[in-house]
Amino acid sequence: MKIDYTHSKKAPVLVCFIKYSNKFLLLKRSDKVLAYKNLWSALAGFLDDSKTVKEKVIEEITEELGLKASDIIRIAEGPTYIFADKELGREWERHLVLAEIANPDITLDWEHRDFKWISPEDIAQYEVTPGLAADLEKVKNL
Repeated sequence: MKIDYTHSKKAPVLVCFIKYSNKFLLLKRSDKVLAYKNLWSALAGFLDDSKTVKEKVIEEITEELGLKASDIIRIAEGPTYIFADKELGREWERHLVLAEIANPDITLDWEHRDFKWISPEDIAQYEVTPGLAADLEKVKNL
């Protein structure tokens, strides 16, 4: 059973950084998503069912990036913390994850409209979702 966090003031979310060959995937959110339209982000989604964080990572990678579970080399869980977005009036319980993949052939679904492979120091060049650069620092060496 899924929990609908669409309009909740607090919600647990997965923030998953995808790594391939020392580069990290930035995804440009589409204008069809609920929050942070047209900003660059990591792979993200609500933790809205009974799946584990690792199971949710696999689900998000296959659905949103068009990869197979077998394309995932490893999944490393990072810290979890509360991020208050005062502008949106919401609190996100962020579960940070690093997933390393063997196949960079991304096929985006409707949630994103572009992607780039970047070095961590390049993130400042992009208009990213709040807290994303700090989150990348927290997981880049997992």
